[in-house]
Order: sequence, then C-alpha cells, then structure tokens
Amino acid sequence: MDMDSVIADVASAVGLAEGRSGVSDVLRAIARSEPVAVRDVSRMAELPVPIVAAVCNELRQRGVVDRARPVRLTQAGRDLLAAQHPHLGGSCQACGGSGIAVPGALAGLASRLESAAAGAPAAKPELDQTHCTVTTKIRRVLAMHEAGALLGARILLLGDDDLMSVAIAAFAAALGQAGGIERLAVVDSDPDVLGWAGDQIAGTGVDAELVEHDLRRPLPGGLAGGFDVACTDPPYTVAGAELFLSRAVTGLAPEPGRHVFFSFGARRPDETLRAQELIGSMGLAVRALWPGFNEYLGAGILAGTSHLYHLRSTARAGPLIGGDFSGPLYTAEARAAASRPYRCARCREVHRVGPGGGWPRIAALQAAGCPWCGGTVFRPMPLQPQRRTK
Repeated sequence: MDMDSVIADVASAVGLAEGRSGVSDVLRAIARSEPVAVRDVSRMAELPVPIVAAVCNELRQRGVVDRARPVRLTQAGRDLLAAQHPHLGGSCQACGGSGIAVPGALAGLASRLESAAAGAPAAKPELDQTHCTVTTKIRRVLAMHEAGALLGARILLLGDDDLMSVAIAAFAAALGQAGGIERLAVVDSDPDVLGWAGDQIAGTGVDAELVEHDLRRPLPGGLAGGFDVACTDPPYTVAGAELFLSRAVTGLAPEPGRHVFFSFGARRPDETLRAQELIGSMGLAVRALWPGFNEYLGAGILAGTSHLYHLRSTARAGPLIGGDFSGPLYTAEARAAASRPYRCARCREVHRVGPGGGWPRIAALQAAGCPWCGGTVFRPMPLQPQRRTK
C-alpha cells in the first residue's frame, strides 16, 4: 500500500473534516519531531488532541506508526513518507516559528511577569480562561511594539485574564517609557482579574482604567471610538470571535489604520472560514498571521496554542453586533446547545450524543454499547456547523 492510499483510508476511518490533508499534517508533524507526544502533534497539526489520537491509532493499525509511546513512525512509515514528502528541516529554531524572538535584555521583565503570574487568580474554565505563558505575554508586547501599536497609543484590552495590561505596563517601565502609553483601558467581567491587574500595575508609572463590564452588553460610552489599538483573546467559539471583534471595532477611533491584535485557536475548517469571514465583514484587513504564536498553561484539547492575527481597520470598519448579545458564547455553552456525532469503532455506525441525541453523555453510550454491534469504543466526529441566527 502506498502512502496516498493509507492517508485516504485513515481519513475515511476517522471521519476527518479536514479530509486527507489533516492526516498528512499529522504525519508531517510526527516526522519532524519524532518521538513526540500526541499533544505536541496536535499543536503542530492544528487538530484537537482526541482527533490526533484517533488518527495515530488508525496509523498504528496500518503499520505506519509504531505502537510504542511517544509517537514515532515505523521504518516502513518513514520510507513511505519520505518517498512522498522529503523533509529538509527549514523551520526557524530561534523564534519557534513565531517570527518574534525575545531579546536577552528583557530577562528582567520575564522575572517580573513570572512573579505577577504566580499570584494571579486561578483560571476559570467556565469563562474559557486559560492563562498564556510569560514568554507569550512578552512576544505579544513585542509584536505590538514592532507594529508601532504601543508607545504613544491608546490601548483597549477586552478581557485580561492573561494580564496583558501588566505586561504592557512593565514593558513600558523597563524602557523608561511609562508615560509613553497614552491610554490603557482594561475591560473584564471578572473583578478578581481587575483587582490583581491593578495591584501589579501600581508603581509602574502607567495609569490604567479598570472597567468591570460584561461584553455581552455594548461598550460603555466612554470607551467607544476612543482607541488606536484593541487586543482580545476571546472564547474560542465563532460567537466569541464575532462578539469580541465587534466590541474591538466599536472601541477603535474611526480613522483607518487602527490596530486589532486578535488571538484565536485553530478550529475546524468551517469554523475557521467563518471566523475569517467575520474579520472581512467588519472592515478589518489581515496585516499578519502567526500560527501557534500563543502558548497556554494547562494545555487543553487544542494543545495549548492559538494563532495571533494582526488586523488593521479600513474606512469600512464597523461591528456586526452593536447591541446586547444573548446567545451561547463560551465553549461549554456551545457544546450544551448541540449534540455531537460519535462513530462506533467496530461497525462504523454513527450515534449522536448530547441534547437531542440518543444519549446525554458519551459515558452513557459506552455503558450501553452500540445498539447495532455492542461495541464500546466510539470516536468523536466533527461537529456540523450550525446555522447562524440574528
């Protein structure tokens, strides 16, 4: 069997929304870094951990991936892949592919931010909070600085469990430019986050406006149209992207060329397309995109990474959501609103689990067994894109 046939067979067996290209991405990630943990393959291939695990299991059954852990190819797998896609190793080792290398001169800043992060309020999963690493905070600030979107700018942070306000203030202070931050406003619904950020910013010389506000409601009037830069790392749902980008655009001054730094995780193809359509629909142009730029502590289903988009406003910039928002926003809410298909590993029959499905949870289906063959092993399939309603 040649590699093309293996890839097509595995894509069909897993029911991969990305099709054969998704299997190819997994194989290339393994080949570049073997032996490698499934979580790291997930990050490189931009696929959820359970999907990568399912792909690897199918590849093991076909003799392409070794049965040992961490994940590695068999010699037969290497030979098949090399014939199709020779590896040359051209990735940047200095910056990890992010395009931003942290200067050694900022070692003191890293220590300062490590201390701030150590005492920060715990992440709240129900709000899709997952704290980014200190290196990510510094790289984000450097990206803003290199884009001319830091010193002399009016900056709006929409959500700040990552404590980017602290990173911005500490960075400016380290450069002796604390007065160069013209305006820094932080909007968050979590008073614990705002309180801790305020304590850490105190003494840096940067004045920060800390606003407790639920972004399901429109921005307070004093924030609308008053900023050169907006930064947001929203819930990783399409609804989260639409809402937080709408609030970001609302906060920008009306002149073209304002900046938005938007962090968003790798999604299924239809969801990625929808998120990128939203960007264009709001009159924002993509200036740069750094895949896997953000790294998070406590890596979850997306292997603890997300992309960083640098967007610029145009004369057509405007929000898609101007008023209140009442739909599902966070990941748990989105999951609760839809059932998910699972495929039986034995007979290939598909069953739906969750609201409107035959079983409330996957554990119930596993306990009952497949009604067709009695099997107890089920593989998650991609969620079907839901119709949007206004």
